[in-house]
Amino acid sequence: MCLPKGLAAVRGGVFILYHPVTPSLEVALREAKAYLEMRRHFESMAVLIWLGQPFPPPPAEVRAAFGAAFTAGPKVTAVAWVVDSEHSLGASVVHSVSMQMFTGTSQVRLFRDPFEAASWISSIEGTEAELILDGLDTLDRAQPEP
Repeated sequence: MCLPKGLAAVRGGVFILYHPVTPSLEVALREAKAYLEMRRHFESMAVLIWLGQPFPPPPAEVRAAFGAAFTAGPKVTAVAWVVDSEHSLGASVVHSVSMQMFTGTSQVRLFRDPFEAASWISSIEGTEAELILDGLDTLDRAQPEP
């Protein structure tokens, strides 16, 4: 399936988001719409989100946009967050945000290493970890140069 370049990636049954900075409401709405489109192709999906920085956490309207999409779209079976931070407070913030965005999803884990996150999602969803990492890499390469 075709998504706008750099918006999100889908590998197997895994929906992948790449957020080097906190997403704006406009970005969140576009990504949420893309997830809702997955209903035509999937009954359930795993989600992997890479965060470049957990601070500041996304505003309430961004969390609400994602939460609505993840509730109305394909059932979320598991969520892997890759947090590029060594601060333990960052993990607490991500956990809190995750609880708001993914209500009712019991399998949620935080990782520092993308390979570990992809391997965990692979063990649940069945898509090869290398394909998941390829999706993450594709999104990284699609980011505009600073």
